[in-house]
Amino acid sequence: GRAVTLLCHFIMYRQENLDFPGSDVAVLFSPDAEHCQYLCTQHPACLFFSFIRPDCTVDNRHFHCFLKSTPSGQPTVQPCLSQVYQHVDFYGADYRQLFTADYEECQRACTHDPACQFFTFLTDDFTPEKYR
Repeated sequence: GRAVTLLCHFIMYRQENLDFPGSDVAVLFSPDAEHCQYLCTQHPACLFFSFIRPDCTVDNRHFHCFLKSTPSGQPTVQPCLSQVYQHVDFYGADYRQLFTADYEECQRACTHDPACQFFTFLTDDFTPEKYR
């Protein structure tokens, strides 16, 4: 059988545990995300922000507030990895099922779902049949 899995990063206007890399207009210290948001509202160029909480284990720049801007005014969408993994399925991690025409449509649905971390697209030749 054949399955396609892509790992993704997503955006939301307020999304925890997600960084919007690049586009920094200022880097400031802040005690919490709410204060960081306030700092953003006070900066003329800031359109969104990233804040690194003190309990973050993947980045040691705790209490850093990154004020950001892009020409579009929105965070840059980090699309799914361009690499397509054939014959890969993360069995048991499903929380939602959709019927889509192709994996690109499935990718778009995943990209716009803030809870989606990856997806598997099953083709009609994927076995077992009960999962199609």
